[in-house]
Amino acid sequence: MTRANLPPFLATGVGSLPHTDTEKAVRVVVSRFIDVPYWPQLPRRDFLETMYIQYAAGLPGAAIEGEKLFVESGEKAAAESEAFYERFLSEDPSSFAIPAERAAGLYRLLAADPAPCLAVKGQITGPVSFGLMVTDREKRPLFYDPVGRDILVKHLLRVAQWQVDRLSRISPHVILVLDEPYLASVGSAILSLRREDVIGSLDEIFDGLPGALCGIHCCANTDWGLVLESRVRYLSFDAYEYADSLLLYPEEVKRFLGRGGKLAFGIVPTSPEAIRRETPESLAGRMEDILVKFEARGIPRGAVARAAFITPACGLGTLSEEEAERAVLLTERLSTLLRVRHEVSR
Repeated sequence: MTRANLPPFLATGVGSLPHTDTEKAVRVVVSRFIDVPYWPQLPRRDFLETMYIQYAAGLPGAAIEGEKLFVESGEKAAAESEAFYERFLSEDPSSFAIPAERAAGLYRLLAADPAPCLAVKGQITGPVSFGLMVTDREKRPLFYDPVGRDILVKHLLRVAQWQVDRLSRISPHVILVLDEPYLASVGSAILSLRREDVIGSLDEIFDGLPGALCGIHCCANTDWGLVLESRVRYLSFDAYEYADSLLLYPEEVKRFLGRGGKLAFGIVPTSPEAIRRETPESLAGRMEDILVKFEARGIPRGAVARAAFITPACGLGTLSEEEAERAVLLTERLSTLLRVRHEVSR
C-alpha cells in the first residue's frame, strides 16, 4: 500500500451512526461518501459495539459483566499475558480479528464491495482513552499499569493491522484513526500522565502501520502540541467549536503540514439544533473564515486547503437517524461546494 496523493476537501465520517439496521447504515455511508467511505460503528445495534468493548476481544484479562468492561489483574491476567505475547510475536493479525458481532458495519462494508474509491477509512479506540476508561475491579485504570499498558498498546496495534489488511481490499489507500476523546483531559489538574508515555503509546501503533495514513480524532480542546509531536499523519478535530484552539500551535501545524499531514476539519456540527440551522453555504463561509485565520497565523491558506478533509465534528451515534443522515448530507454537499469553489476535480 502507498499513501495516495488525495485531492482537497474530500468528505468522510468519524465513527458511529445511530442506526440499528446495519445494511441501511452502510448504504448511507457508501451513497454519500463515495470517495472515502468508512465503516460505521453501531452502538445502538448492540452494546458489544460500544467504543471500548468493541475492541476488547482477545485482550488478556478482559471481562464483561452486564454491559461493563473490566480488565482483570493479578494471577489470571499474568497467565493470559504469557499466551498473549506468544500470539503477538507470531505476527499474525488474523488472530486479533474483531468478531463480526462487535463490528457489523465493518463486515457489511467489506461484503458490499463499494464502487472504486480514492481511500477507505477505519477507526479504533486509542490506547490513552481505552487505558484511562477501562479499569480493574479496584477501579485502577489500565494505562497506569506499565505491563497492562504495554499489552493494551500491542493488542490495539494488531487489531489495527488486521483492520488495515481487510480495508485494503476496498482501496489500497487506508486511513486508520485512533479515537482519543480523553486526550482532552491530558495536562489537566485531574489527570497526570507522563508526556513520553502518551506519545510513546500512540507512536508504537503508528510505527506498526507504515502503509496506512494514521490519525487521531479528538472532538474537544487538547494539548495539540503534544498530539502533533507524535507521528500522527491525519488530525481529525472539531473545527465547528475548536478551530481556534489549533491555531495556538502555528509552528507545530506548519511542521505537521510540511511532513504531509492531513487536517480533517470537523466543520459539520453534531448538535440537533445546529444541524437543522446550518446549510452547506453557511458552513462553507465558516470554513473560509478558518482558512483566513490560519493564513493570519503564518500557515499558508493553500497548504491548509490541500491538506483538508471535511467531516462531522464527531461521531453521530447519539443523534436520531434523521439528524445523523442530515449531518452526513451536509458533509457531502459542503465537500462538493468547497471543491467547486477551489476548482478541485476528483
